[in-house]
Amino acid sequence: MPQPDTNQTTEVRERAARRRRRAAIRREAEVRMAEMQGVSQGRGLYSPRVIGAAFFVLVVIGAVLVKRVNRVVEDDRPYPHYSALRSLNNLATALGRYRFHVGAWPTAEQGLKALIEDPGEPGWLGPYIVQLKRDPWGTPYCYAVKPDGSPDVFTAGPDLKPGTPDDLRPEPESYDPGTDWTNGWLKVEDRLPDIEKILSERDRKE
Repeated sequence: MPQPDTNQTTEVRERAARRRRRAAIRREAEVRMAEMQGVSQGRGLYSPRVIGAAFFVLVVIGAVLVKRVNRVVEDDRPYPHYSALRSLNNLATALGRYRFHVGAWPTAEQGLKALIEDPGEPGWLGPYIVQLKRDPWGTPYCYAVKPDGSPDVFTAGPDLKPGTPDDLRPEPESYDPGTDWTNGWLKVEDRLPDIEKILSERDRKE
């Protein structure tokens, strides 16, 4: 049986070893290239161009949000009824507090003015509101006393005529403020040390 050529066998083994070394070098080179690309991409995130683009996107998003907030804030403008109802409920609550202290509702002659100026009734601890505002249509809120003695506060609405279908009134439960608010209720001089200044400024504006 012929013996294999020793030189040929050695050469084959060397070629195989060289192939393995080249493959190992190639794999290591690929790993290094991948690592370098990852570092390069990470650094790119901090480049001035990327930061500038991100800042621009944030500015655009902020502008859109501001516009939406402004739309929400301006919702009351096309729907003044909501604003009027809030004011009517506040007036009804103030009337309830007036009655709690005085023991009776303001008379028709005293009107809503009794909520901000002492009508001379015993027990009055107002003012119960800071000022009497006009309704969204520019007219004063109306006040009357019903035959049963209960108050009737309302706005004449957009047609400016009392007694028509577009009149608005507060929710009935708004007239009953409960008693929780009485805890810590102080005289006007203690609650509003600058009340004289507030009233004088109000009168000057009127």
